[in-house]
Amino acid sequence: MRYVWFIFLGLILGCSPKKEQAAPPKKTGLRLAKAKREPKDLAQEFQQTLADNDAEDMMMLSILGHGLNNWKVIAQARNARALENYEAELADAEKNPRKERSEKEQARYFTLHSLIGKIKQSNTDEFWQSQEAELPKLRRQFMEQQYLQFVLALTEAGLNPEAAKLGKIDTSRITDNYLQAGLNGGVVILHYQADGEDLETGVAFECVEFQDEGWLIVGQPKVIRHTAIGPQPETQPKALDPFSVPTSE
Repeated sequence: MRYVWFIFLGLILGCSPKKEQAAPPKKTGLRLAKAKREPKDLAQEFQQTLADNDAEDMMMLSILGHGLNNWKVIAQARNARALENYEAELADAEKNPRKERSEKEQARYFTLHSLIGKIKQSNTDEFWQSQEAELPKLRRQFMEQQYLQFVLALTEAGLNPEAAKLGKIDTSRITDNYLQAGLNGGVVILHYQADGEDLETGVAFECVEFQDEGWLIVGQPKVIRHTAIGPQPETQPKALDPFSVPTSE
């Protein structure tokens, strides 16, 4: 099974702001008013962008097509959880005196300090100003590279985006406490059919309801394979979105 990054390009800390502005690209006609769009509507619009082979419309269904405010909501929620875990792990490590730690334990001790520092640095205005300058590059790379990689992964998994029909849309994993941050969000799973037969290949993506833009894709859509008991994608992917810190060294 092949997992495909949708919008992840990694964390860039301490980069210098660029002159290029990060104004969102033109909005090319989302098919339902934002305030009325529900997760199932988002899934249908997502499929329509595949059928139309329209990378820009797909981008506009994600937080990549909008400003930094939504990035901040997700990054801060994920970073808060990561910070809590790292600080708890560090506290346990410090219970063991330095001279009694193994080489591996001491390496992890320093790594925890580094990760905690990165999280705290990502809460500054200077950090977000530098990341705003990266948005045009992120959008270009999605339009020119990542969209094609995603379509190729679907095709290699046996799903022709232009021919397959969207079947069941499973929104049962949507919660009102996504990331334990009081957000409406979660995983949506798309089932497909071809020639009247259910396909084993499907797509799963995470989405969140934002105050201004409504429901948008925030995670990494995955090419999945359904099983007899149904697909079970991770509700909290190990890899994070741009501008949030990595969860491992």
